Amino acid sequence: MNQRILKLLKMDGKMTYREIASKLRRSPSTVRDRIRRMEDYEVILGYAAIVNNEQMGMQADAIVLADLAEGITTKELRNLQEVEGVMEVLMVSGGKRVMVRLHAPDNRALDAIISNALTPLGLEDMDVRIVLESLMRFPGV
Repeated sequence: MNQRILKLLKMDGKMTYREIASKLRRSPSTVRDRIRRMEDYEVILGYAAIVNNEQMGMQADAIVLADLAEGITTKELRNLQEVEGVMEVLMVSGGKRVMVRLHAPDNRALDAIISNALTPLGLEDMDVRIVLESLMRFPGV
């Protein structure tokens, strides 16, 4: 049943216990207890709003693939969570081991994030890809 609850919450994180219970033909208290348990065990880490970046003035979207400079640890990359515009940082397979997703008001602001935040942190040999169109967006991304 937890998988079914999670599937419903992924589709609509604002669903009430009662709405979920109705769809699963269970009591709201059963659903509430299962959700609380999943939160306690950190199966559910949180809830997020899906934001229309264009409506928020973020017209530029990019993915940066890069190498880490020698001596830079992945722990140091966590500092990127403080940089405005950095939406996601992933270690990936392949030639370039780091992927960073950026949102900014325009391309000039994207360039500033890359120059003032990514490069000083030790990302090098960057391959910047401008996103032309987002075909499918997932929550929080």
